Amino acid sequence: MTFARVAAPLVLLTAAFVFVFPAAANGVRNSGFYDHQIIEYEATFATTASPRAALQISKGEIVYHVVGADGVTPAVQWARLLAALPNDATSCNTLNFIPTEVGYTGGAWNLQIFRWKAGVTPFELSKDDDIVAAAAEGLGTIEVTPILVRCPLVNFAALR
Repeated sequence: MTFARVAAPLVLLTAAFVFVFPAAANGVRNSGFYDHQIIEYEATFATTASPRAALQISKGEIVYHVVGADGVTPAVQWARLLAALPNDATSCNTLNFIPTEVGYTGGAWNLQIFRWKAGVTPFELSKDDDIVAAAAEGLGTIEVTPILVRCPLVNFAALR
């Protein structure tokens, strides 16, 4: 799979966030996962190509976006989120670190895409270890992007 094929939808996704969630739209709640638990974060988005962004990406915070072989997030990935928080938007993302976890070093996450392999029945991936294991088992692939996202977490202190 070529980078251009992966990058084109990401450019569109970036544009959607820029227009749907402008900088003044702080406080829009979004839901996702961390260690099988539901988390909420503000729907803000930033991407940069600076050396500072590269340094932040190197710190290891990752946000995984899960999609099917067709590029669309499978219903199983968002079903629990919408049932628990029907008034929140959801991107169905899974984080590998939160601010209260030992080892957390940032406030921005590198966007990585887990794409289910065609013919595989998707299941919920709500922990980073499960995503990495699914890729190792050949159930899908992880595509690393140069995109850095900032999405301040809210309502997460009780998780650690």
